Amino acid sequence: MNFLSSDHTEGWHSPHGRRIRDIVLGMNDGMVTVVSFLGGLTGSAISSRAVLLGGIMTGIAGSMSMFFGGYLAAKSQSDFFQRERDREWREIHDLPQMERNEVMEILERMNFTQDEAKLFTNRITSNPEVWHEFMMKEELGILDSSKGTPFRDGAWLGLSFLLGSIPPVIPYVLENNTGKSFNLSLFISVLSLASLGIFKSRLTREPLYKGAVEMALFGGIAAILGLFTGTILPRIIH
Repeated sequence: MNFLSSDHTEGWHSPHGRRIRDIVLGMNDGMVTVVSFLGGLTGSAISSRAVLLGGIMTGIAGSMSMFFGGYLAAKSQSDFFQRERDREWREIHDLPQMERNEVMEILERMNFTQDEAKLFTNRITSNPEVWHEFMMKEELGILDSSKGTPFRDGAWLGLSFLLGSIPPVIPYVLENNTGKSFNLSLFISVLSLASLGIFKSRLTREPLYKGAVEMALFGGIAAILGLFTGTILPRIIH
């Protein structure tokens, strides 16, 4: 039996699955942020061109924010995991008996008998690399797939946000009437969010309608709240 095999790692938590998760997150944030922002500007009765420019600037600024946020988050995670790896190596080297006892305790919690736990403990601790990997996974819950790639993670989030911000602004390129543009923008965004929700549901093996309804509903609510804010807030201020 191989306790260290990563074959059973959940696909959603694998590097490939994490990348898809970043894409879904970034595109969802891009669409919801921009369409709600456009709703606020549309309600404030400014020109269609000004709304379009504001939407484009919001998409670019948001994508940069997502890039740096994703980079810093992945960098912090990588630094933390590296410190934990180094600490575990030190403990194996400086406190081997304590670490062996911890291996025994972990195996006993897995319902191994004491004799079986002793046998596997001797096998595991006979190879420092295997020992270290076992402690990282079973004691700390850190898998090889947990390793971050800060620049790549940030780039995927930023690019996904930027792509998600495109559908809401398209109607403002084609139509000068801000009211009509927003209605079409909301329709396109909700449709895009529903499609993204279906894609997410296929990955997570949920009912397709669940992801579609959730993402479309929350995106629509955010857009309507943005429109409401853009209509009511200027009246309050003035």
